Amino acid sequence: MAQIGLKAIRYAVQAGDESYGTPASIGKAVSCSVAVNNSDAKLYADDALVESDSAFVNATVSLVIADDDIVTMATILGRTPDETTGEVIRSANDVAPYVGLGRVIPKMINGVRKYKAEFLAKVKFKEPSQDDATKGESVEFKTVSLEGDSSSLADGSWSKTLTFDTEALAVSYLDDCFGVV
Repeated sequence: MAQIGLKAIRYAVQAGDESYGTPASIGKAVSCSVAVNNSDAKLYADDALVESDSAFVNATVSLVIADDDIVTMATILGRTPDETTGEVIRSANDVAPYVGLGRVIPKMINGVRKYKAEFLAKVKFKEPSQDDATKGESVEFKTVSLEGDSSSLADGSWSKTLTFDTEALAVSYLDDCFGVV
């Protein structure tokens, strides 16, 4: 089963009761990686490994999108755009909210296209670095790289995934994860 794409990246701000607001697109996806960090423990006795355990601690989400829409970026980074001018001021007092993050990953399984929906329940994004360059003899596209930390909900769950026959069903599943009725 080969993954052949990345689509429909969506987010919704999480409320204090771990419910979500209305999901919205975070932008056109270029890439997304989720690096899981586990806590590992091993017990050796009589010169051999006798017990081992591994438990989820958190995950680092690295997301590259095609454009940094000012409203979306303000929302996921805890900023408030000026209602009159649209200006966004970055402040040391900004507090990024936790968001749910979902994506659809098209796959090919035995020659048939499938759509895997993946949902991260609790992600907090960090201020991205900026890397700008002048246009030289050739045009070079620049994208926006976001990084965030994913953690678990109060019940211990941190991610959900399910594979579907259609993209529409995968997106509908993400809506269910966000609590859309």
